[in-house]
Order: sequence, then C-alpha cells, then structure tokens
Amino acid sequence: LTFDAFSKGMLDRFRNGLPVEFRPSQEYQLNFDFERRMRRLLDALPSSDNKLTIPDMMSIGDRGFYRDHFLASPLAMPVPAPSSVTEAAVQELWKRLVRTEQPSQLDFPMIGRLAELLIHQSKSVLNALHATYAFVFLDEFQDTTNIHYDLTTTAFQNSTAILTAVGDDKQRIMGWAGALQGIFQQFKNDFGANVETLLINHRSAPELVRIQHHLIHALDPAAPMPEHSEEKAHMAGECRVIIYPDHETEARHVAELVAGWIQNDGLHPRDICLLTRQTPDHYTKPITEALRAKSIKSRVENDLQDLLVEPLTVVLLAFLRIALMGRSPDAWNTVRPAFFDAQGIDPEDPKAALYERSITEHCAALGETLNATPAEEDRLRPVLAGIMEFLGVESFRNLHPQYRRGEFYGETLASSARRLVDARKETANWLEALDHFEGADSVPIMTIHKSKGLEYHTILFIGLEDSALWGFRRAPVEETCAFFVAFSRAIARVIFTFSEVRPGRRTANLENQSRDSIDSLYGLLSQAGVKEEHFQAVSPPPNDDPDIPF
Repeated sequence: LTFDAFSKGMLDRFRNGLPVEFRPSQEYQLNFDFERRMRRLLDALPSSDNKLTIPDMMSIGDRGFYRDHFLASPLAMPVPAPSSVTEAAVQELWKRLVRTEQPSQLDFPMIGRLAELLIHQSKSVLNALHATYAFVFLDEFQDTTNIHYDLTTTAFQNSTAILTAVGDDKQRIMGWAGALQGIFQQFKNDFGANVETLLINHRSAPELVRIQHHLIHALDPAAPMPEHSEEKAHMAGECRVIIYPDHETEARHVAELVAGWIQNDGLHPRDICLLTRQTPDHYTKPITEALRAKSIKSRVENDLQDLLVEPLTVVLLAFLRIALMGRSPDAWNTVRPAFFDAQGIDPEDPKAALYERSITEHCAALGETLNATPAEEDRLRPVLAGIMEFLGVESFRNLHPQYRRGEFYGETLASSARRLVDARKETANWLEALDHFEGADSVPIMTIHKSKGLEYHTILFIGLEDSALWGFRRAPVEETCAFFVAFSRAIARVIFTFSEVRPGRRTANLENQSRDSIDSLYGLLSQAGVKEEHFQAVSPPPNDDPDIPF
C-alpha cells in the first residue's frame, strides 16, 4: 500500500473511532485543490467565531500556509487553545472542512493526519495494527514526509513489528512535496535501527557505474562507492552528450537512433525510455512524430502509469485479455484470485473447478460482446461494468480501500473505458487496442519522477537545459539528485540531449537555450570523461538532374 491508501483504509474502516471534533461525514468528498485555494479559504473564515479580525487574517498570508501550518503538526485532543492568529486559523479551517462542509472536504494529506489521530486515540485500533503486521517495509524512504513519518511512529514505534526502511538520500527528489531531510538518521534514532549499506549495483553496466561514482561523490563525498555486479561485468556501457542545432534535427536523429537500436540491435521499444525533467509533451512531441514516420509507436505515460496499476484496471484488462485470446496464463493468474477473493471462495474448495468454469464461460460470452461493441465510450463502459458485476462490485470495493468512498471507483472505470476506446480508434481490433493501451509496443516517455523504481536498457534524457531544470538555482542539490535518478535508470546506455533552440513552453516561438545554471551537471559528466558531441545534420547531395528527385 501507499501511505495514502493505508491512511484512507484506516479512516474508512474506523472513522467512528475519531473524536467528534475531527470526524468527517461518512461520504466525504476528496478535494485536491486546497493548496491553490488557501488564500480564498483563509479569507472566508468566520473571524467573529475565533476573534480573528480582518487585519489579523491578512497578516497570515497564504504562502506556505497549507504545508507549513495547516498540515505541519499532528492533530491533538483535546484541541488546545490557540496561542496565535495562525493557530486559530488552522483550527478554524479544520473545523470548516471536516465538520461544517457537507459532505466533508478532505485531501490525502488531511486523511493522513486524521488516520494518525485515529490510531493515537483508539487503543483497540492500535492493538489491531500491532496484531496484524509483524513486518513493515518502507520503500523509497528518502521521500517520506512529516505526515508519513508521524503516521509510522504512532502506529509502530512501540510495537514488536520489525521495520525496514530502504532508500537512498541521493535520490531524494520530493523535497518540493515535503520530503524530510535527515530522515534515515531520525529513523535510526527513533527505532534503534541497524544500518546496512548495499554496495553492489545490480542494474548498470560497469562503465555507467564508474560514471555514477562522480555523481555520487558530488552529492555525498563520504558515501561508499558501489561496484558493478559480476553478471554485468561483460556488458559494455555507453554515455553520450549530444548538442543539436535545433529541436527538429534532434527529433530526426533521436528517431534514427531508436530505429537502429530496434532494427539492428534487437531492442524492444519498451527497452528504451525518453525522460524529461517535466512537461514531456512539450519536449518530445517532434520526436514522437519522427518515430511515427518510422512506424515506431511512443507515448507519454505519466498519467497512464497511475491508471494501469490501479487494481480495478488490472482486473478489467485481465478479463478482456482472456475474452479476446481464449488463453492467457498471466491474465488467468490475475482473474482467478480476484474472483475467488471477491466471492469469498477458498482456492482449495473441491468446487473450485466449477467456479473456474464459470469464469471461462463468462469470458467467452464477453469476447463475443466485445467484438460487437463499437469504439464508443458510452457503449464500452457498460461492458466493463458487467465484468465487475460478475466479479462482485461491493466485495471488490471493500477489498480495495481507495474505492470505498467517493467517486474514485467510477472515475477509474470511466478512465479505463475512455483510454481503451482511444486505443481502439488507432488499431484494427480490440486485442490490438488492449496491447496499445498497455503500451506493449510503444517507447515509453515520462518525467524523472515517474521513472522512480523503473529501469531500461537505454535512457534518452531530452533537454538537459536551463529552461527544463529551471529550479536548479533555487535547489541545486535536489536537481542534482533528479539528474542522478535519471542516469541510474539505465542498464547499458544513457544519452543526454541539448538543443540550441527550442519552442518556448508558453509560445511556439523558437527560444535560444542555455546551460549556464546547470553547468555543474555538464562538469560532472566531463570529469567522468564524457565528451560532448556537436551534431550537424548531413545535407543531401546536390541534385543536378531536376527530373530525378531524391
């Protein structure tokens, strides 16, 4: 579970264990707009109730109020008397969003705070947690926020559970979202943790590991340097920095490189990933068009990644694959346990074969229905809803906390239908649409943040430029960490591109690009022996015979 899913599950199951002052309505509404609206929320506070005056409210301001005050501290009972205007505003906002609004208005950070208060206030809930979980594995721990950490300590600090926190401070790229500095030392102190340092890089080729040493030393001079694994010892690694005169030349050459790797080196499209610091549509649109001209599919996966890992989407796609293919072991290994769990069937039940037959028969009928369904969202959505009715909608929602409240279940089903219809319009049949939706033959494109935890044979980082890493002046360490994350996704090859001119992010006009702010990143690659290549497009030979076109 993510921290958010864990928190939401606790709130949805044990909401009545909260003190009435912080107990949201049963059908609360998820709202993700609070931070942007904080000024308006503050302005709307009933100052007469808490003796706040208009000048007092104006003195608070809203810059950083959401994170630095509203969500900064655990909720406490009894509610203490406010000692400042800011504290009074915080309490009034909680009261308004949780109790006055009907339904209550919550976002995931608020849910995290409510879950922490619930565990703190309810001895029975705390004991149930301790009895349930003997082991707690905390992944990507370097990006833990104060809300996540408070929840962890309240739930497990005095339990017998064995906690393992795994992560790498050099990959801490969520500071903008509140990731805590020094979190590993704090965890060590609070939980008496033993420290284990992993020194073998099992992902990257030796040459890439060698270059990573320079990046690691820049981020933490005292850090031990990893070694490459024996199984990668034979692998040749490659790192290049290519400077292009313009974005169109960049696009054509990148497409040629990708085509060569697929056609000549035997790479699959999903072995190659295009990364950007942000706004991948902006930086890679010319490349996707150049790839399409070579019959190579690619797509931005930022939003799709989240949808494709949703349990609802996973189950729907597995049912569809069996319906369209007849047999699919991987899909069956998803469908069977999902059906048995939702129906409360013991897999060892002697009648299990009968239940399996009902799945097979349902999928056969589903295949006929689907093949007769046109590529229209309002026609496909009832088909997907029918799959879930067969599975057991309420049981499935109860098994997955994120679907118990609000509209997320319906939104996920609708998004899956819409994406499948879009894929069907670009393909010859529903099976091809399924492959297209899952990205089976597409080069993935994503931001660095979405690449966390993933790996690819070849990484192409598009736009190593000041305008892309515009936050470097303000947060050079975090941006260098992002640079390290991008580099460390690669198994064998990393290529960084720079374009002398590129369309502006807010206008189609070409803008000169610079790298003055991020020159230290280029310096690190240079220190590692990576030389810049200035690419010049090869002009076609002169055509002396106008009757013979090139």
